[in-house]
Amino acid sequence: MSSSIISRRNALKLTLAGIGTMLAASKGLIPTAHGEYHSMKPQAFKDNLGIQLYSIRQKLLNNAGGAFEKLAAIGYQHVEWFDVTSLDTLAPLAQSNGLPITSAHVLSPYITGNNLMQAVIPDDLNSPEKLIQKLNKYDIKHLVLSYIFDDEREHIDQYKTLAEHLNRVGELSKTAGIQLCYHNHDFEFQQLNGQRPFDLLLNELDHENVKFELDVFWAKYAGLQPDELITSLGKRCALLHLKDLKSLPLANLTAHTPADEAMFKPVGSGIIDFEKVLTAAKKVGVDNVFVEQDHNTGHIFEDLQNSFNYLQTLNFK
Repeated sequence: MSSSIISRRNALKLTLAGIGTMLAASKGLIPTAHGEYHSMKPQAFKDNLGIQLYSIRQKLLNNAGGAFEKLAAIGYQHVEWFDVTSLDTLAPLAQSNGLPITSAHVLSPYITGNNLMQAVIPDDLNSPEKLIQKLNKYDIKHLVLSYIFDDEREHIDQYKTLAEHLNRVGELSKTAGIQLCYHNHDFEFQQLNGQRPFDLLLNELDHENVKFELDVFWAKYAGLQPDELITSLGKRCALLHLKDLKSLPLANLTAHTPADEAMFKPVGSGIIDFEKVLTAAKKVGVDNVFVEQDHNTGHIFEDLQNSFNYLQTLNFK
């Protein structure tokens, strides 16, 4: 057989393989080394579960490498960072255990420059531009404002100022290929000076540059149905925190009331309907979901294993 025929056959094979890869990619699939295809769509949540590292904050202080190894062994596929000052020290350990960092939390001073905490932010992170540069170093595609302090939410006008800061940083982030998000607690859903802060944020924040990371625990704790909130947010809901709530507060909350530690439960052991949550998330195109457990009974890796196992049993459309 002539070499020209072999070359043509090889070329045809390569062409067909390329067409197959393109068709698969159009359906959200990526080829493996064995010729199979796996979903690359973030909506394939059960195969792409992330973990918020705040859940294991104490374990990271003692044996970070071992902690990342345990998370990978459970089956978590990626992580959300909670302390950006530790990126240079700990990120290589996460990545060496096959856990890419897909999102990172920061507190309000990183976004607004307010609060005394600003004084302890390291020089290489003391501006939004430097923060974005650090995230790009580790290929982190989501930046999340995780919490605002009590003195930053005493009046509704403070939320207007916050929205201005978020829009400015959101534009910078978007230009750098990073999506900025706002993470809720319960207090955004309670009336402040005659208005719900969450509604103000919905109106004031740029729809593309600043999206939401919806914490379903806090939404439920505030008396809302998380799946309905996800649906109403639509494409503005980019990320989810998955953690379960033991029970609703005994009374309707009209002011922020910290949840008792016993209220935080592994996914599937409380009152939240996660099939509805993830069905809604899939429909609106949420990018990633992260299991989180703020408090535990002393067996955090067992809790995280139980959350992971439960989520594998769900049959959402």
